[in-house]
Amino acid sequence: MQFGALMPIRYWIDPDNGWLMTAADGTVTFRDISAHLDIEQRNNDLGRAELVDARNATTDLSAEDVRRLVQRAADMLRTGRLGPTAIVTTDDVVFGMSRMYAMRAEGVGAEARVFRDVESATRWLDEMSNNKEIDKKEPGV
Repeated sequence: MQFGALMPIRYWIDPDNGWLMTAADGTVTFRDISAHLDIEQRNNDLGRAELVDARNATTDLSAEDVRRLVQRAADMLRTGRLGPTAIVTTDDVVFGMSRMYAMRAEGVGAEARVFRDVESATRWLDEMSNNKEIDKKEPGV
């Protein structure tokens, strides 16, 4: 499933491995990320492994925004499972904020890592998928 091209964050499901393939473009805000998570939640896709390609993105996230995202992850984990998330970026600010999220999210039980290249991110998600049962079901099932 792909959403409108004007959305800064959009995703589809890779038919081969069941992962969420997410693309982020332009300046990504807290509101954009929250809207993305709302869509994933509504589509019952939160348990899937996710590869976020943010190489074409920047962000205006603050440390407080990251704290709020970690709190949301903790809240979502109370009602279900979150798949591992690999974030790929070449932007130093996106890398730093994503790294802050990954470190704090680990404390609440969410798995996230930040990478500079897609190949490393894919290897990590493959490892995570082999170590844990990751949702590969059809959306909405």
